Amino acid sequence: MPSDRYVLLERLGSGGMGTVWRATDQLLARTVAVKEMHLQAAGKARTHREAHAIARISHPNVVNVYDLVIQDERLWLVMELVDGPSLKEHVAATGPMSPSDVAGIGLQLLSALEAVHAAGALHRDVKPANVLLRRDGRVVLCDFGIAALAGAGTLTESGAVVGSFEFIAPERLNGGAVGPASDLFSLGVTLCVLLGRSPFARPAPVGVLHAITEAEPELPAAAGPLRPVLEALLRKDPAARPSIAEASAMLRPFAGTDATAYDLSMPSPAPRRRRQLVGLAGIAVAALVGAAATMVALTSRSADDATAAAGGTPAARGTASPAPPSSVASEPPTRIDAVMPLPDHPKQHWMFSGDRYVRVSLTPSGYPVRPLQAPAPLGRWSDTLGLLPGFQDGVDATMRVPGSPGEYWVFSGTQYIRIRLAGADQDHDDTLVSGPRPITDWADAFGELAGGPIDAVMPVPDDKQQFWVFSGGRYVRTTLTGTGPRGRVTFGPTPLDAWTGTFGKVGEFKQGLDAVLPVPGMPNDYWVFFGTHYMKIRVTDQVYEDTVLEGPHTLRSWSTPE
Repeated sequence: MPSDRYVLLERLGSGGMGTVWRATDQLLARTVAVKEMHLQAAGKARTHREAHAIARISHPNVVNVYDLVIQDERLWLVMELVDGPSLKEHVAATGPMSPSDVAGIGLQLLSALEAVHAAGALHRDVKPANVLLRRDGRVVLCDFGIAALAGAGTLTESGAVVGSFEFIAPERLNGGAVGPASDLFSLGVTLCVLLGRSPFARPAPVGVLHAITEAEPELPAAAGPLRPVLEALLRKDPAARPSIAEASAMLRPFAGTDATAYDLSMPSPAPRRRRQLVGLAGIAVAALVGAAATMVALTSRSADDATAAAGGTPAARGTASPAPPSSVASEPPTRIDAVMPLPDHPKQHWMFSGDRYVRVSLTPSGYPVRPLQAPAPLGRWSDTLGLLPGFQDGVDATMRVPGSPGEYWVFSGTQYIRIRLAGADQDHDDTLVSGPRPITDWADAFGELAGGPIDAVMPVPDDKQQFWVFSGGRYVRTTLTGTGPRGRVTFGPTPLDAWTGTFGKVGEFKQGLDAVLPVPGMPNDYWVFFGTHYMKIRVTDQVYEDTVLEGPHTLRSWSTPE
């Protein structure tokens, strides 16, 4: 608690640089926002300089900073509480903005940056998440948690890059001089995101940083008349970027009649809802029946004749598959909600769909799996999933516990459990280790995604401690630490279209992933599933470039054994 004057009421959010709380200023009897910094104090003299620089900014588009408290070697920033969503939240709820709206917001942010720079400060983290919308429609630049006096370096004094990857100016990565032009570069990226796309989006941080320093920006298709100003703001050479006055002059002709306010008549971000799990009998959609009739049904038999049950190798891509038996010809494809490897059989997995599951063997080519048992209800997991009402209805995702063979985290809705498995057949011995617990326990490891359902987890091919975690149309890359729900986000959250070679080019996969399976014997290859479709992709080591190898194809249905 930052001194007796301020009483913390509730946590509003957290990120890589700090946690924000709603609080009461007891001296003045007003509600404020208090940010608990995740950085250590860098010295009283320097802290006071930064506080004075930020506090003397008085501008309608800059959040008011009231106080900065040092207690127990921690920094606490006391600010005006803006009761409105961030631009990031607003766009997530309502979609990309029009060029005229973006031009108006750009003019407000340029005016805010002019005031910040005139005070001798730099913001260093301009991005949609750090721009709030007041109720009167004005945008407000906030989060000076990593701002520093011009020329004073970063708050960490370590030479490390501070800020969000996609919004970092190239000179900050190359060791060049950092100045007001660096904030203008970040503003250019921000305006692109408001229009629908980050110009340097890539699947992994190293790809993003390479794109910022070497690649030409990929501007959103909706940029239209704003393309010239965006190209100017995103120039690699800071000296070639326009000044604030020049950028304002370029934007002004395209802004609406009132560029000082944004229309907030659109709905506020809706709370996330758990994805509805689709049962085997509830996914019969007329449009899919015809497609399903052209696929060979997975006929489940015993493990001894699993190979025969697979029906041989599917026809080559682009050719018609043999007609399925008439008894299952009308069954629709089965959506795959989650997968989980058997403890002692890396080529065998359990696959979950709705309230049922099946044990399968993975294949390196052709159709991804071969069934080894008939579909069974989740209630069969009598000591884990079958004990818990939410989990017996369906599983959203699973993840191995690093360093603990046979143990897994299992996610369903907004909860998770930790389980231990022994045995490889359908009568496996399952034990509940801990839970259920709220997914918010994973706030450090999953970041913002810890607020809702986790849809899929994908291991990074060349680092066993790192995973890509997917929720809706976004993902993070995380590094797990220890055996509990601990870790740190190394990248994201970012939209799935950052995977420009795979999800970004296949329309429906931009919406999200349901599950990911490794391809046996190919450590960089994965089967990925969404809805009733799947495809095979490859992710290279280190640079993490992504490529579609096969698909998308239509999933086959599950069926009862003969």
